[in-house]
Amino acid sequence: MIDIEIIDESNKYRYKKFEEVFNSDLSKYQSRIYPNFQAEKIKWYYIKYNNEYIGSIWLEKPYECNYADLGIFIAYDKYRNKGIGMHVIKQILEKTNDLYIEEVRLRVRKNNERAKKCYHKIGFVDSKEFAKDNGITVIEMIYKTK
Repeated sequence: MIDIEIIDESNKYRYKKFEEVFNSDLSKYQSRIYPNFQAEKIKWYYIKYNNEYIGSIWLEKPYECNYADLGIFIAYDKYRNKGIGMHVIKQILEKTNDLYIEEVRLRVRKNNERAKKCYHKIGFVDSKEFAKDNGITVIEMIYKTK
């Protein structure tokens, strides 16, 4: 069973195990495992698979913007390529109404073919390609909510 559970002060302690997984270095696909807490609004959830906490997903809305940024990570390789990411992205996209946004954006590493394929199936389209400050080339993708 795949589900999402809101992350708040009462259960935030569970996140420490993800920090331990990424303690020395983030995987070749991840750039961060936390939302931007400076954003105007944040919807932050654990990803649960068969009652096990396996990662997180979030939407963060910058101040005075008509979009939100999506972040997702599945911490453990054994849970990747099972459709879990697609399932929870669809769930969180249903929770955008109170953010008053027109689109959801994400950035994916150019060489992450598995993730790009998933995002395209959901309805994200490529917007632009650029190199981040760390030299990694990413593609920004957009999903229209309206």
